[in-house]
Amino acid sequence: MMDRLNWPDMKKYIMIATYTVLLFVLFWNFTAVKLFVFNMFDLLDPVIYGIAIAYILNILLRFYEERVFAPINRRNNRIWLRVRRPFSILLTLATVLVFLTFLMWFIVPQLISSISVLAFSLPNDMESWKAFVDGIAAKFHLSGDLWNTLVEKWNDSLTKFGQFFLTSIPVILEFTKMFTISFIDIIMGLMLSVYLLLSKEKLTMIAKKLIYAYSSKERADRAVEIGEITNKAFSGFIAGQLTEALILGSLCFVGMWMFHMPYALLVSVIIGVTSIIPIFGAYIGTIPSAFIILMVDPVKAIWFVVFILVLQQIEGNFIYPKVVGNSIGLAGLWVMLALLVGGSLFGIMGMLLGIPAFAVVYTLVRSATNKRLQEKNIVIKE
Repeated sequence: MMDRLNWPDMKKYIMIATYTVLLFVLFWNFTAVKLFVFNMFDLLDPVIYGIAIAYILNILLRFYEERVFAPINRRNNRIWLRVRRPFSILLTLATVLVFLTFLMWFIVPQLISSISVLAFSLPNDMESWKAFVDGIAAKFHLSGDLWNTLVEKWNDSLTKFGQFFLTSIPVILEFTKMFTISFIDIIMGLMLSVYLLLSKEKLTMIAKKLIYAYSSKERADRAVEIGEITNKAFSGFIAGQLTEALILGSLCFVGMWMFHMPYALLVSVIIGVTSIIPIFGAYIGTIPSAFIILMVDPVKAIWFVVFILVLQQIEGNFIYPKVVGNSIGLAGLWVMLALLVGGSLFGIMGMLLGIPAFAVVYTLVRSATNKRLQEKNIVIKE
């Protein structure tokens, strides 16, 4: 028996037994393992923030380096090539600082004022709306058990919405408090992101050396290829969605301001933030926004819904293809599937990151499938 088992076979069985025991121990102590992982993440918060900030800032950094400064890059000036990266990083940070300053000085105070006014006037607005419905019923002689039931259900829905809005304000304040507590970690992460951006090519080269040093060339090539596909999918999706959300929120504000609709800034921010989620985002934001306007002016609430539907058509047919384009690389059916699966598993974060993750899997499966078909000399007409 021992003669039949050589060292490679024994090594394989030992590895399988080791993994089995390790998995059993992890599942048996799942609560302790989960607590340990969360504690590690808490300790590594500045590092995680730094990597995330660097990844997002790198999108803007590449825009400056590869597009804005493209004419200067062609001259191959040695001095410029040395200062290009620090100068581009400074310009990137300045752009973000200007944007955040604009938010803090102009947008945030008006948002707080709008929320305060809405919270103060919401009970009176609800009473006015109930009186409006009762007036319509009296004018058109609407009565009966069915009408009374509908009015009662509608008034209950309005009351629950008002209670939900009022109770959500402390949650927003608590989130703001937690964000302020994490502000130091974010600042440290921002400092780390600058170092990551300054030496991103060197870090990438180190990672490639480690991969090629401790794995076969075939597996290393595959790992690098997957990394490039993943980076392209996530960076293209994040840049496209953020730009598209900013454009849509701005157009919503301009349209509401032109048509003199109430709470234009508050509603536009809601529409802009929710539109980061593809397909459903703006429609998700339309529901609470329409209720907010409904409390003030029911007629304008109807016009607001019409306006959003028209704006969504413009966005879907003209803005989205130009801004996002084919960066996702998925057909509408797969985008919908990625949204549903990602949202059901991981909530809002799953809806945001599920699409580029699914795009990576789709690209890899399509590439492997086409390779297998070529090896079998099979051609399938599309």
